[in-house]
Amino acid sequence: MGYRPAVYARIVVGAGAMGASAAYFLSPLHGRTLVLERFHENHAFGSSHGQTRILRTAYAEGAAYVPLVVRARQLWVQLSRAARQEIFRPTGVILAARSSSESLGHARRSAERWKLPHEMLEPTEARPRFPAFRFAEGELALWDPKGGVLFPERAIAAIRRISHGRGTAFRWNSRVTEWRVQPGGRILVRTATREYLTDELVVATGAWMPDLVPRLRGSLSVEQQTVYWFRPRVRSGGSFQGMPAFVWYNSKGGYFYGTPDVGDGAKIGGCIGQRIPNPSRRLPPSARELRSILAFRKEHLPLLSVRSHRHVTCLYTNTPDKNFIVDFHPDSRNVVIVSACSGHGFKFATAIGELVANALETGRLSPRLAPFRLPR
Repeated sequence: MGYRPAVYARIVVGAGAMGASAAYFLSPLHGRTLVLERFHENHAFGSSHGQTRILRTAYAEGAAYVPLVVRARQLWVQLSRAARQEIFRPTGVILAARSSSESLGHARRSAERWKLPHEMLEPTEARPRFPAFRFAEGELALWDPKGGVLFPERAIAAIRRISHGRGTAFRWNSRVTEWRVQPGGRILVRTATREYLTDELVVATGAWMPDLVPRLRGSLSVEQQTVYWFRPRVRSGGSFQGMPAFVWYNSKGGYFYGTPDVGDGAKIGGCIGQRIPNPSRRLPPSARELRSILAFRKEHLPLLSVRSHRHVTCLYTNTPDKNFIVDFHPDSRNVVIVSACSGHGFKFATAIGELVANALETGRLSPRLAPFRLPR
C-alpha cells in the first residue's frame, strides 16, 4: 500500500499573530485544524515577537480600522481570561505631535467619528499627568484611555495551548514548499518531508508570502526594523513602569513609538527601517536608525539612559498603500490570504482571526475586510 498524505479539515500556514489567531477561531469548528510553521514556536525571525506591542483605538491610519481594533481589544481581554494570564495591559496610549500634524488630526477624527473616549491635552495639561515625557510648546497630546500593551509571546503561547486543547495540531520547523488545488477541490500542501490534504487553507506567512502566493511578489516589500530598550536613569524607574504606551508623530510624516518598562526598560522604536530582499538574511541595525532613536529619546524621554542595553529586529511586510491583505485567493474560494500587515497588524490579530474563520465557514468575506481585499 502506497504512502497517503495526512488529511485535515483545514490547514493554517504560519503561526505568527495572524496565523495563530485564525487557528484559534477555527479550532472549535467541526474537523481538525493543522498549523504548519517554518520555525520554532515564538521565534524571533518574523513580526510577532519583541516582548510588547501597542494597542491603540484612536487610529490615524484610517477610521475603518477602529471597529476592528475595538473588537480585537474585547477578544484579547477574553483570551487573557481564558488563559488566566495577563496578555493585555490597559496602560492607555498617548498620541503626540505638533498641533498641525495631519496624523494626529486623523487619529482625533477617528476617535470622534466612533465616539471613543479620548482627551486632547495641551503641554501644560499633559506634563503633570505623564511625567516620563517631555512635551514641547506647540505640541498636542491625544489621550486614548482604552489603549494599552499586548504581550505577543504570551499571547501566541496561550493561543497554541487553548487551540491544542481543542484538537488543533501544530508542526514546528515545517516549511511549506508549495500548495496546489487538486481535481475535486481538495488542496495538497507539501513541506520538505510531508504531504497533507485539506479542504480549506489559510496562508499567513508574512515576509515569506510571495513564496506561496507568487502573484504578490511585485506588490510587497520587506523592511527590517529595530527596537531598543532603555533603562531609567533613576533606579526606581517608577514613572516608566506606570507610563502609557505612546506614538509620537514628527513633522516629516514619520513617527516614534514605545511601551512602558515591564521589567527590562522602556522600549522605543521608529519608522526608519532597511529594505531587505531576502527575509531569511538579516542586516545589522543601521547607524541612522539608532541615531534617530537616540535623538527622540533625548528630546522626549530624557530621564532614560543615554544608551540602550538591548535591541531586537523584526520584519514589516508592506503593501503599497500600507493597508493589510485579507482576502480569498483569486483562483480558489477555499484559500484565504492573511498577511502583509505593514507594521501595524499585531493588535488586530484576534479580530481578523475571527473574521477569517467566519469567511471559511460561510464562504463570504465580512464587509469590515473590504479595505483589505486584493483588487484595490
